[in-house]
Amino acid sequence: MKKMKLRIHFWGEKILRRKCRRVKDVDDDIRMILGEMYSLMRVSDGIGLAANQAGVDLRLIVIQIKSNIFKLVNPKIIKREGSIKIEEGCLSFPGITLGIKRAGKVWVSSLDENGSPIDIEADGILAVALQHEIDHINGVVFIDRVSFLERLKLKNKLKEIRKMAEHAAQKSEQ
Repeated sequence: MKKMKLRIHFWGEKILRRKCRRVKDVDDDIRMILGEMYSLMRVSDGIGLAANQAGVDLRLIVIQIKSNIFKLVNPKIIKREGSIKIEEGCLSFPGITLGIKRAGKVWVSSLDENGSPIDIEADGILAVALQHEIDHINGVVFIDRVSFLERLKLKNKLKEIRKMAEHAAQKSEQ
């Protein structure tokens, strides 16, 4: 497989609403995509990235919290516990941060980049990042997790991001 040119997809691009396809085999192509997603996340100053945010319709996420790097294939939340509210940002929604209520602790079952099963027990920022990115591959974005009134307040900012998305899509087609 040839190297892909990934870019951040912004609010308004249809792929962000897509429930991503399950990965059947973890092979070199999948590892390459995970590596490119990780690079894109780092140059974009993010701590997490879902495949559909990079334009790829697969159940893949990458997260880095401090020196811990997670490249996950078909991740699924098995159990949630407690509650935490943290200000979240999103690479697909530049300039927007929102206080989102999420589970304070999660248990995630996944495959790693070699196709081996991995179970993660996470709390704090890692738990939030896992929930945020798994939401993405399920076609759910963080503005879905706030009240209608809060979304209404973001109306103009969301319009700006949609215009940015249209420009980015046109530019990548050239």
